[in-house]
Amino acid sequence: MEFSTKESNQVQVRTGISYVSIDNAAENLKTEVSNPFGWDFDSLRAHHVSEWNKLLGRINISSNDQREKMRFYNNMYRSLCSRNIFSDVNGEWRDAGEKVRKMEDPSSPALGCDAFWNTFWNLNQFWNLVTPEWTNRWVKSQLAMYDSNGWLAKGPAGMEYVPVMVAEHEIPLIVGAYQMGIRDYDVEKAYEAVRKMQTTPAQKVGGGFAGNRDLVSYLKYGYVPYDKGRFSNSLEYSYDDWTVSQFAKALGKKADYKMFLSRGYYWKNIIDPDMGFARMKDSKGKWLPDFDPYKSGANHHYVEGNSWQLSFFVPQDVPALAKAIGKDRFVERLDWGFGESYKTRFNGMNDLYWNYPVVQGNQQSMHFAFLFNWVQKPWLTQKWSRAIIDRYYGYGVANAYLGDEDQGQMSAWFIMASLGLFQTDGGCCVDPVYEIASPLYKKVEIDLGKQFGRGEKFVIEAKNASRLNKYVQSAKLNGKRLQDFKFPARELLKGGKLELEMGPEPNKKWGIVE
Repeated sequence: MEFSTKESNQVQVRTGISYVSIDNAAENLKTEVSNPFGWDFDSLRAHHVSEWNKLLGRINISSNDQREKMRFYNNMYRSLCSRNIFSDVNGEWRDAGEKVRKMEDPSSPALGCDAFWNTFWNLNQFWNLVTPEWTNRWVKSQLAMYDSNGWLAKGPAGMEYVPVMVAEHEIPLIVGAYQMGIRDYDVEKAYEAVRKMQTTPAQKVGGGFAGNRDLVSYLKYGYVPYDKGRFSNSLEYSYDDWTVSQFAKALGKKADYKMFLSRGYYWKNIIDPDMGFARMKDSKGKWLPDFDPYKSGANHHYVEGNSWQLSFFVPQDVPALAKAIGKDRFVERLDWGFGESYKTRFNGMNDLYWNYPVVQGNQQSMHFAFLFNWVQKPWLTQKWSRAIIDRYYGYGVANAYLGDEDQGQMSAWFIMASLGLFQTDGGCCVDPVYEIASPLYKKVEIDLGKQFGRGEKFVIEAKNASRLNKYVQSAKLNGKRLQDFKFPARELLKGGKLELEMGPEPNKKWGIVE
């Protein structure tokens, strides 16, 4: 099409889209654009600005540095962009078998994204805290896929079963939602679905593939032998098993709790106590000889990583992992890794993230800084979480951060770390906790919105916080002295205040409860 711009240099276009039908596309356009806004572009733009301001306003930070505000809210924006709506205003959507379905509540749409791979260290935490209504919608959308085709989806792009990554980490999304009090869906169906994903061999569904490819080998051997499948799936499947155990425990399903809890410790079957690494093992139970934690099976058998990195993939019980590796060796190795990766701004050059120890540009390292909390070294959590914020996350095009954003995952990590809050286990235990790191701002107000039985707001005051004052000296939770590095998530969700005194040198006595 060509338009003459001699008299007017503006061309306005309105569009509608639907995966179901032309009629639905027209209805979407009419409902969402034409009827409320007509051809008034400025009115449409003002509406979107208002809606974004409401979302971004759920966290208010206090800072005199305009760059910090820009950095924070740009990261928050990307954390909120991490979903695509695949249903129409009437609730209709097309499933993996190309059959038209309809959401029971059109205001809770069919949602898709790249993949729920390790989102328990970033997006899940952010959504559960800041936009719990969208977590709830995610669960409903997953259950709609389960109703339609009998499976949950690790990569629900286009509402298909896209095997883009490994494991079934939509499970911790669902379990974490329940444990954090987000429960406006069929809970028993949710449990039935996550249980099926961890007990049923994978299969083709529609034009895609659903389930765990190596589940049969995993259940037979108690790990995935490297001659039978992708070895590091042993760790990822074991974590998902543990989250199912916590869901079962919360629902009073004692037999399932016991079974899945046992499987949640299958990771022990692949930790070589001599080397302290998750060392490749075959189906005969023999360790891979001449093992190099960086090179042996890097990326191929250790998904998007190496053994050095994946050996720390036990978020369900960090103290037990430290004991298996050797606590001193655990701390020394991890601290060394941060020191080495500081030199490259915590990024793997040319995306070769399996050649480095700590890589913030990819998911497998995103919980590393918070592991020190669990081994009586909380000041190292404070030190290295701040180091990543300072070294990896820039302010503009010249020093923008590299790596794989993955629908906002790197951004969501920044939000949680700058608030000084984290959940290593993804908030999936029966009584979830928030771990304290090093808040970046002197004051933060989180609008809880009184959703799902929550309070009005939670305030974090980090007195004297600055680039230099990154170490916690003392803490109070709702006016009471807090010596532990963690506190129950329910205390935050009911509203209140966390007060921290910050200083330039670590207080090595704070945060340790024997």
